[in-house]
Amino acid sequence: MQNLFDMNRVIVLVLLFSFSVIAASYAEGDKVTPYGDYCRDCAIYGNCPEIIPPSEAVRAIDRYYRQRGYRVEVVNHKGRFIEAEIYKHGRQVDKVIFDRKTGRLRSIY
Repeated sequence: MQNLFDMNRVIVLVLLFSFSVIAASYAEGDKVTPYGDYCRDCAIYGNCPEIIPPSEAVRAIDRYYRQRGYRVEVVNHKGRFIEAEIYKHGRQVDKVIFDRKTGRLRSIY
């Protein structure tokens, strides 16, 4: 009976370890938009010298994601914000909002 109890404990520990490794790999490896990243066209995080024109902002978003192997589709432009959907292999993987005043890029998916 003691051997069976020890074997069950080993199995449970192995399963817990396996699940934690799998969960950590998903959490770390597939981040499309790190929280609060910013457009490199602004010299300092959140501090653009002037508001980025819409066409330049779209190019900056496209450049940011294209370097990472994603495709961008702009959905909405309202005021200083641009909303875009991010695709990989034809599947939407993120939805972001870009602040043209600060250069900040955030996931809203």
